[in-house]
Amino acid sequence: MMSSSASNILNVLLFKLHIDDGSVEYYAVDVDKIYEIRAMEKVTRIPEAKVISGIMNLRGKIISIVDIKNILGYNSSIEPKRILIANANGTMLGLMVDDVEQVAKITSDSMEFNAAILDNVPYIKGIIKMQDKLVVYIDIDKLFDMKGGVD
Repeated sequence: MMSSSASNILNVLLFKLHIDDGSVEYYAVDVDKIYEIRAMEKVTRIPEAKVISGIMNLRGKIISIVDIKNILGYNSSIEPKRILIANANGTMLGLMVDDVEQVAKITSDSMEFNAAILDNVPYIKGIIKMQDKLVVYIDIDKLFDMKGGVD
């Protein structure tokens, strides 16, 4: 049996989003884009901000917080439980998510790069097939490029 080369194994962080219709959507980001995972804490709201939900003080540094559900176009009244402190295009920001599933090693064999699915969505790197679920694999840098940045 040949061992697979390290180049086709990805380390991803899986997280869940709960949608108002009762469904749960699964997403993944490169684990090396995530500095830390925090419990939801006080976020100071920014009125009339389009992308940024608010700001928080992270050990003396003020960082922008975004609700990933809003960015992905979901309406959800369910309060997020976690903040992923992430690096998007060299900027540190917090992503509010509902729950963190796991860090997973993904092989390129379990990844689908269907051009018809991904055609008009440049921030989706692929779809990961895991047991009983499909996980949307997101490129954080491209996601925030499209939304006009977060600065």
